[in-house]
Amino acid sequence: MNTKCLVASLAGAVVLFVGGYVLYELVLGGFMEANMGSATGVMKETPNFLWIAVGQLASGGVLATVLGWAGATDAAGGAKAGAKIGALLAVAFGFVMLGTMNISTLTWAVVDVVVAAVLWGAAGAVVGIMLGRGD
Repeated sequence: MNTKCLVASLAGAVVLFVGGYVLYELVLGGFMEANMGSATGVMKETPNFLWIAVGQLASGGVLATVLGWAGATDAAGGAKAGAKIGALLAVAFGFVMLGTMNISTLTWAVVDVVVAAVLWGAAGAVVGIMLGRGD
């Protein structure tokens, strides 16, 4: 992995971390909580932000790697690809969890796909810009 991809990964992780907090906690926190499944005790009262950051660093790495392979080197290309990747990942994980666990509802899973597309699209735009620097 070259330095440009590493910097793009970190930039994408920051957007995913901050944007995820804003969208999932501040904007949609009450809605998402109201649409949880019947399982109890699965949400931590206080999230462990260290582990969330580790996950977002990995997500930024996935995004930078895929956008690098796709040749996305600007905000528009990064946003389009990022939104597609985010939506597909949300469908993949959200609907498998919906089918196997009682932690969400169909409404939650569908809204998560839209939110993930917006969030990953924003991160993809930043990653695309970072990958295109110096070209």
